[in-house]
Amino acid sequence: MRKEDRSSIADKNDFERSDRLYQTNDGWFFTIRQGASFGPYQTRQHAEQNLQSFVELVAK
Repeated sequence: MRKEDRSSIADKNDFERSDRLYQTNDGWFFTIRQGASFGPYQTRQHAEQNLQSFVELVAK
């Protein structure tokens, strides 16, 4: 798959990324498709930024 194709697919699936974020008493977390959770982060924005960084890393 070409890189352009991946980005257009990612744009269409942005709503799924928000489903990967959740909050507990400990802070904000994100999950990946394999079921692992990453966090805690102090804010939702920080969790979103780290999720985006993770997605970009595995897309390479």
